Amino acid sequence: MSAASPTFAEAIRPLLIWVLGPDRATRLRVVGVGLCFVMYMLSCVAAQVAVQGGLMKAWAVPVLVGVTLPANALVLVLVRSGWSRRLKDPTLMLPQNVLALAAITLAYVAIAPGDRGLVFLLLTLVMVFGMYTHTPSQTLAVGGGGVAVLGVVMVVLAQVDPAYYPAAQELLRFELLLGCMPVLAYTAFQLARWRERLRLQRDDLHKALARVQELATRDVVTGLVNRRHMQDRLADAVKRLERYGECFTLALIDLDHFKRINDQHGHHVGDEVLKAFAEAASAVLRDSDTLARWGGEEFLVLFPDTDPEQAQHPLLRLRQDLRGRSVSVEHPDLRITFSAGLTQHVARATLDHSLERADTALYEAKRAGRDQLVQAPLLPGADAVIDDRVL
Repeated sequence: MSAASPTFAEAIRPLLIWVLGPDRATRLRVVGVGLCFVMYMLSCVAAQVAVQGGLMKAWAVPVLVGVTLPANALVLVLVRSGWSRRLKDPTLMLPQNVLALAAITLAYVAIAPGDRGLVFLLLTLVMVFGMYTHTPSQTLAVGGGGVAVLGVVMVVLAQVDPAYYPAAQELLRFELLLGCMPVLAYTAFQLARWRERLRLQRDDLHKALARVQELATRDVVTGLVNRRHMQDRLADAVKRLERYGECFTLALIDLDHFKRINDQHGHHVGDEVLKAFAEAASAVLRDSDTLARWGGEEFLVLFPDTDPEQAQHPLLRLRQDLRGRSVSVEHPDLRITFSAGLTQHVARATLDHSLERADTALYEAKRAGRDQLVQAPLLPGADAVIDDRVL
């Protein structure tokens, strides 16, 4: 049976990723800048129509096209390439606002007197567009800067060409423009408060999820990964074995006479012993190895891409370290030993079977007198008890 034909969305997905960017944040920024680019193109077309209708001076069109389109295209390239990520303003919104204010000022100068007030709608649009990324102070700076620039332009134009720019009309438009600022300022502050509230809620949620994840995967006493998380690591190791042929070794460790320590000194000392063993073991193991509290005084070590002979070395170093390590503040002379069973997990074996073999080897270490490392036989009758030498 032939494979199903891809849907239209699946077919164009590679093209969209190539155009818009590989990650969601970049794609959103590219879409936003792209919309601005489309708006500039439409504005240039509208300016050309206005020139043909006698509503705008002819020199404005080539200036708008020659300045706004290349500048916005540059912003689009910087955002799409990821260069802008290094900045605090990865969308380059403030430079876009400055460009928009320059275009608005140019349009105000070029548009005929009767239609000049329409430019104020564009200024409002620029402020609203920036509210979703700017702080309230930045929004007010953009709006205030736009009003100030237009105010200066109005005064100069009324002085240079009072017939084409009547002072009374310019003053009226300026007053209307000022009247919009309080509403926009209030809206900007409200949006900023909502964004800040959502940010705090999102941060709290991330912290809560991280805490839940920590509790779900870590042992409370030792800080090691727990049995549940270790089972996930084991499943990943099996997948690597199936895919890349990476065999791995398991070491099941049991602290010798731990029940006696609890009975004689109390559970708080027992917890100290568990913590001390976890610290000592973590210090000798590789970063790629995984040490988990398997249950009670039992620990399980996963040695990836390692055979049992190689896994013996850190365990023997750990035995030597524990002989000189104090494991309790209250009882500084207390020392601990451990017994361990090692087995290699190979292809076509189940995890349960490998864990049973490690458990059997651990039982043999206990029966041989404890403080032993025993490797599970690869073949029947090939038990190997490792001596006390330190490698």
